[in-house]
Amino acid sequence: MGSDPHARFSFPRASPVVILCAVADYFQTIIDTGARPDEADHLARHVVSFLAEKGIIAATPSQEGGYARGPNALDISLPDDPRRRHESIPPVYSHLQVIIGRATHSGDMSDAAAPEAVCPKCSRALVDPDEEWGAAVQSWLGGDDASLLCPACGANAPVTEWRYAGGFGFGSLAFRFWNWPPLRPAFLEELGKELGHSVSLVRGKL
Repeated sequence: MGSDPHARFSFPRASPVVILCAVADYFQTIIDTGARPDEADHLARHVVSFLAEKGIIAATPSQEGGYARGPNALDISLPDDPRRRHESIPPVYSHLQVIIGRATHSGDMSDAAAPEAVCPKCSRALVDPDEEWGAAVQSWLGGDDASLLCPACGANAPVTEWRYAGGFGFGSLAFRFWNWPPLRPAFLEELGKELGHSVSLVRGKL
């Protein structure tokens, strides 16, 4: 499960140390849940400019890709929790990654299994022996407004409106903060206002 073939990423190129140090990398992905594909690029540029003006990130991406932290990078975060600090293995990334294009966002990038999906109508977990959920997701990634039928109550709801356990989301625009301390709720609210849409947060570890 991933993204459409046209999704664009601002992300460092792979290096040999990624495999050795991957366990040290945490991320927080803010998903714009309302952005249309045709407005994602414009909104991404607006947010990058907004964050750069506040000194949260650099104004231009680095040669490796992604936007490096600015002098005020930690203004958007809660105080760092020493229990989450990296000890013997340093983080590989510490930047903002911008993801443009339809994509799914999971809290566990190492697990390709489908998350637990709960019907938005009857609140029952999906029993899916025929892998209808995966087919609906692939259809959505391809550009369709795919729906998923609930076998428990018979409701037919967009696959993006089902509820997911364990951190999972859909969007045409997302901002992934690598190895930042926990983001402030006030920042999420502020970013939502800049985007003009609701946002959701997925936390995870690579």
